[in-house]
Amino acid sequence: MRKRPRYIKVIKAVLVVSMLVLLWQYVKVIDPQQVRAALMKVGVGFGWVILSTSLAYALGTWGWWYCLGDSRTSIPKIDLFMIRHVCETVGLFNPASFAGGDMLKIVLLRPYSVSQPTVVTSVIISRILMILSQICLLILAVLWFYFHGKLPIRASLPNVSILLIAIICVSLGLIIYRILVFDFHSKKYPKLARAKARLVQVWSELNHFYRSHPKEVALAFIFFTLHWVVGSLEFYIVLKLFGYDVTVLDGLLLDMGVIAVKAAGAFVPGQIGVEELGNKIMLALVGISSIPLWLSVSALRRTRQLFWIVIGAIFYSFFIYKKRLYS
Repeated sequence: MRKRPRYIKVIKAVLVVSMLVLLWQYVKVIDPQQVRAALMKVGVGFGWVILSTSLAYALGTWGWWYCLGDSRTSIPKIDLFMIRHVCETVGLFNPASFAGGDMLKIVLLRPYSVSQPTVVTSVIISRILMILSQICLLILAVLWFYFHGKLPIRASLPNVSILLIAIICVSLGLIIYRILVFDFHSKKYPKLARAKARLVQVWSELNHFYRSHPKEVALAFIFFTLHWVVGSLEFYIVLKLFGYDVTVLDGLLLDMGVIAVKAAGAFVPGQIGVEELGNKIMLALVGISSIPLWLSVSALRRTRQLFWIVIGAIFYSFFIYKKRLYS
């Protein structure tokens, strides 16, 4: 086995330490008294929150499974579930956000008999479909509420966040397009030439997958859409437990809005403070301005995240790490 360069080990150690520091900061902002009070009020109903999120994670895993095309039978769904969960959790606590988690997916799938180009293609396609399905649901929810007179146009969502996301997406698209169409001289611009070659290869693989597996792409999109819908039930369940008369569509709008705010603040590791801001904005949007409720909802959502962080650590320590060690 080829020995890894020393700098790779150093970078890995720095990333691990930084993630642990960020995780510690994340835990510090959770108020134990607020969490205890919220849990005492909802009681065993918190189990429904965990059940809804576990089902949402399973649907997200199923969507990614279809993105693997013909190679998906080489990976057990339970393994893919654990890998996806660990990597999505890592995406919360590293400077690269979800991109760092996606890169880790490629690494953790190496022990399986799936080619790296297939893995890379599946990761990129799954991320694209997740974003597209999320945007579609957000637009549909906003339009439904607006045309039913429940959403004033002046409060139609964190407009600044959506504008920022749109600017970032357009900018990235233009940069990628520029790299793809511009003929870089390999000697004068070696790094840009390599980047173009890699992007062209990835684009070719994506195009090939889309043309050869249209059914799988459609099914993946459906499962990712269901992933967001079921995940939004968390808001619905929590507000119902606190005695508020809300609908499933209210929960969908709340969750999609918070996700939009979190996407705008993706550069903040752990989303510390960002999610709380999103919760406050969206609750006010549907006419709920109670500060105690906002604090309780935020505490419960953080508790749910902490629960799944612990589960992710168990997955990696007792299953994924051992598989990589003995493969």
